[in-house]
Amino acid sequence: MAIDTSVWYKPLIGPRLKAPTRYVFEKWSGRDKAWPLGEYPCVGEWIFLLPSISAFKQFPEIVHRAKEGATILDVGCCFGQDLRRLAAYGAPTESMYALDINSSLWDLGYELFKDADRMKATFLEADFLQENSALSCLDGKTDIIIACQFLHLFGWEDQIKATKRVVTLSRPGTMLIGYQQARLMAREYIRPWGMMFYHNIETFREMWEIVQRETGTRWNVTANLVDLHEWGMEDEDVEWMPQDRMGINFIATREK
Repeated sequence: MAIDTSVWYKPLIGPRLKAPTRYVFEKWSGRDKAWPLGEYPCVGEWIFLLPSISAFKQFPEIVHRAKEGATILDVGCCFGQDLRRLAAYGAPTESMYALDINSSLWDLGYELFKDADRMKATFLEADFLQENSALSCLDGKTDIIIACQFLHLFGWEDQIKATKRVVTLSRPGTMLIGYQQARLMAREYIRPWGMMFYHNIETFREMWEIVQRETGTRWNVTANLVDLHEWGMEDEDVEWMPQDRMGINFIATREK
């Protein structure tokens, strides 16, 4: 998919940032180095600049828990921008973990943020769905799991498998926080990296019911549909999407 023809690639940031900051990110961020690594919309459309979890009302609670020593895992971490959001509010990076299928985007995160001397999070290179991987060191030990624009990368069956993987990583009190694209009419898509399933609220809840039943755990799951503009996306970011495009924001806390 060539840079100049992809609907997922926006050469300019547009109105997302004020002019001086916009210039820095467009000229200095290394975003164009990241695009060929996967050609993901979250990179091509500058989605990594969105407010993300900092816009959730639970964000102060997450910061507090992080300061108290919570173990935090960011799955599909991209540049590690969400971990750095927490770090900016005083969360210690030593108790943070970042996971991606390869280290390339994580390495570019150090270049983007210029913080190799301060960002002490542990990077884990692994396939999230693979058993007995580097991620296994966190089984039953993770307090906060960040999954932004991640679970929808899988098809229906693999999203169930991925959510069960979240359960394996968790313990009572663990919070999963994230957001992902959705549709009013749930359906699957083929993308260059594989099959994706876009939920609506009904299928998202159905998935969690299946996972809880089959894992014998109980979770308090809150999910709501939002217009993608509420995330900070621009008209040009969504013009290639179908009319029933939406987003899902979700919080799931393990009760037992």
